[in-house]
Order: sequence, then C-alpha cells, then structure tokens
Amino acid sequence: MNILNGKSALITGSTRGIGRAIAVRFAREGARVMINGSRSEKDAETVVDEIRSTGGCAEYIIADSSTQKGVKEIFEFVMKTFNGVDIVVSNTGKHEFIRLCDMSPEDWERMIRINLTSAFLTSSNAAEIMKKQGHGKIITVSSKMGIVGSEGSVAYCSAKAGVIMLTKCLSVELAKYGIQVNCVAPGITATGPTFHFYKKNPGIEVRINKRVPMSRLASPNEIASAALFLASADSDFITGTTILVDGGWVANSDYY
Repeated sequence: MNILNGKSALITGSTRGIGRAIAVRFAREGARVMINGSRSEKDAETVVDEIRSTGGCAEYIIADSSTQKGVKEIFEFVMKTFNGVDIVVSNTGKHEFIRLCDMSPEDWERMIRINLTSAFLTSSNAAEIMKKQGHGKIITVSSKMGIVGSEGSVAYCSAKAGVIMLTKCLSVELAKYGIQVNCVAPGITATGPTFHFYKKNPGIEVRINKRVPMSRLASPNEIASAALFLASADSDFITGTTILVDGGWVANSDYY
C-alpha cells in the first residue's frame, strides 16, 4: 500500500522483537527506516539486510538511546542520512523482575533510565527537529503494565506509567507545532525475552493466557500494526492517546 511512502522513520530498540517488527512494517509501507540498538551490530545488520532484500530502504546506528550522548549520536546520524525525520518511535525498554525489598537504588535508576528516560530523551530530540519542520509524529511504547500493577515489577511499571503521562503532556505541548504524540501499550508479546521467561517458569504461559480474554499472546506484528496506524495519515487528528494491544487483559475485571 505504501502508506508511508516518502517518509523517514527512526525506531529505537529495533534490532529485535517489537521494534524490529515495527521497522520492517514501516519499510514495507515505503518509509526510509533507521534501525537502532545499543549493543549488537550483527543484529542491526540482519534487520537492515531483511528490509533491503525486499526492496526497502534502511540504515542502522549502534548507540544507547537511554543516554544523552547516545541520543545525540542517533539524531545527528539520522539528519545526516535522511536530512529530516517524519516519524520517531521510542521503543527502547527492558523488564527485570525485582521485588521492592530486593531492589537497590541502582536497580531502580537503571529501569527508569532504560524505560522512561530513553523516551524523554528521544522525544525531546525529535521535537526539536519536528518543530523546525512544522510536522512530525512521535510514538512511544509503554506496556499494559503501565496501567495495571504487577508483583516484582515496581520500577518497570512505574517507568511505563510515566511513558503514558509523558505522551499526554507532550501531545498538549507540541500540538501547536504540528506534532502528534501517541503511545502503544502492548500486552505480553511473543518475543525472545517472553519465551525465555516461560522456559524458566513452567506452566506460567497457561496461567497468563487464562487472564487474557483472547487467550493468547500478542504477536510483534500486531503491535506493529497499531504503530503503523499512528504513523499514518489515518491518525492525523489523534494525539495524546494510548492504544492498548493486550487482547483485553486490562479490560478483564476477572483479573482483579
């Protein structure tokens, strides 16, 4: 359909999982895509090769989007490569299971930095460019765990709740510049870390699926579909909203 034809997009945390699915989907729809990860150049190259093999346009940069230095490097490379950016998806994130009384200040700060500070830094740098352009779409990635609490995830849930409020505040502040800011909040999604968690906790997949009215995990492509909608012209009068892609988890009162 090429609904993003002529657009340039940056997706942080896009060497695997949800971020990778978003990048591949955007490229398939005609966008020039910047892949980003903080560690594995090999993983980044694999995503770029996949996109290019089907005729898409992609580049990559390895830099840490949870630090000011890393984000500066990312956006300098994006501007040098694409001479602008129409869509920015802040997807960097990580979940660690740490109970409150086992959590050190360093654990807390790491989870906030990776999951919330990264969204702030990415969004603020994107906004500076988009204000000059007079248009742009910023998409943050939160989680259903930013809406409902979870045992052993106090830092992660707090950070992801912060991403939702960051989205709301930025949408109000940036609307006058032609910038829309929206959020996608996935439920538990079929990615590598999820399967690793299931492997370490036999039987938990069945228990989790019972809590989801649709009785299954989300696929990364289903999260990418929501991000694509927010990146496209179909969402031009939507800002400050959070789209839950969780199979009904949050709506399920039986969970509580």
